Amino acid sequence: MIYHYGGPLWYTKIGGMFVAHMPRADAIPIVVAIRPLVSLADYAACVAFQRVIWGSAFDVVGTTILQISADVGGIVAGAFDDDDRLAGFVFGLTGLDDDDNVVHWSHMLGVRPDVRDAGVGRKLKEYQRRELARRHIGRMYWTFDPLIAKNAHFNLNVFGARVARFAPDMYGNTGSALHHGLATDRLVVVCDTTAPPRDGPLTIEAIDADAPLLRVEHAGGCVPTAGIASAPRLRLEIPTDFAQLLADSPSEARAWHTATRERFQWAFANGYAVTGLRRDPATSRSFYILEVRP
Repeated sequence: MIYHYGGPLWYTKIGGMFVAHMPRADAIPIVVAIRPLVSLADYAACVAFQRVIWGSAFDVVGTTILQISADVGGIVAGAFDDDDRLAGFVFGLTGLDDDDNVVHWSHMLGVRPDVRDAGVGRKLKEYQRRELARRHIGRMYWTFDPLIAKNAHFNLNVFGARVARFAPDMYGNTGSALHHGLATDRLVVVCDTTAPPRDGPLTIEAIDADAPLLRVEHAGGCVPTAGIASAPRLRLEIPTDFAQLLADSPSEARAWHTATRERFQWAFANGYAVTGLRRDPATSRSFYILEVRP
């Protein structure tokens, strides 16, 4: 399949964390061919690519695992540029859930630094979804950091995934500088591979602006949940740019991290589900929308 740039985001995944970025205004569109990796040379190139993206100390997925995973129903696909060089890749495993349903877990996606504003990551994800639908695999799971607002917007509002659960410190201490020593809290999401594509991003109703708010105070600590447990809809605020907050005020960022974990655990324990992410255009503040499950 051949794709031109046409999406608003690119993103890279490390240890369950997707980092999304808006394209630069001067981004140069490229044409890529997306195809499965099938040869030992392909797999070796993918391993070398992982080290280029994540560094020599990164715990790469090796050639043997890539090959065997592809042989038993996993997806190992690359996006190749005009020079037949890898511009990106996606890797996922296929297996059984607790009810013996065949499902897919999307584990890793990476995009070459010089083409990260060309929509390669999104096209790889869309390819993965279509290929799973072709194989009659109805569900695909993956994880993302709940504090990265752009990823939440893409996964929930654009791609149409729904949150299955909150997993505190899912991957442990990865040693990656990307994680800044923070516990790797993640939202596990699932999408229906056969769902029709959306015409555009999901819009969040204005009524959500009046929903009670869960947030962290800038001085540290959480707003009490007493008195709001009966609300049918809540907002859970997160920083709009958590990476910048980490750079500017690490202590405040850690307070948000702690509070966000407490809020999600409280919300799921009290019967709420995530229905989307809303960004207030007037204030640029970002909120998860939580609703009581039917």
